[in-house]
Amino acid sequence: MKPALRSAEAAALIDRFVEGKLRYPQEWNDFIEAGTVEPRVEPFRRRCYELDPLVNVPGNPNRQALAELRSISKQLADLPTR
Repeated sequence: MKPALRSAEAAALIDRFVEGKLRYPQEWNDFIEAGTVEPRVEPFRRRCYELDPLVNVPGNPNRQALAELRSISKQLADLPTR
């Protein structure tokens, strides 16, 4: 079983998604749909799931939703490490 994703790792994954630089094609979906994350990361993962229909689309993703993903990434990166 994979270890739970920590806040800094989740932030990096969100950044990769926004920048179009995922490590593998399903990385984003693995995170938002069934990702194993630390309990304090879970509310952020759920919000990413809610934003997915606005940002995970061909063409032009919703700018406000992308801005919110960037904000989520920053919030996660700013959480103190455990």
